[in-house]
Amino acid sequence: MLIALTAFVVIASVFWSVNSLAAGDTVRGEALYAVCATCHGPKGEGMEEMNGPALAGREAWYLKRQLENFKSGVRGGDSRDIYGLQMAPMAQLLQDEQAVADVLAYLSSLR
Repeated sequence: MLIALTAFVVIASVFWSVNSLAAGDTVRGEALYAVCATCHGPKGEGMEEMNGPALAGREAWYLKRQLENFKSGVRGGDSRDIYGLQMAPMAQLLQDEQAVADVLAYLSSLR
């Protein structure tokens, strides 16, 4: 019973997360993404010379989770996490959930 309940909660949270991401505005997301393009490329293709991984084609839930980790300090708070230290302040530029949803909507459009 506990396993079934846990599975239901996980599935429901993934479903809710995916639906909440659908509310993103791709036009606003593209404008917000302009800063991100410096390291991740104008079309999310990644830029090795800036140590910026590709973002286009990644699942929105994964990108959202990474942004949440950077914003909360789960990533980028350890001096040994060089790339996290670079990314953590950049994630703070997305000031609210709507900004995150907009950028994710734009990145999802690049598939």
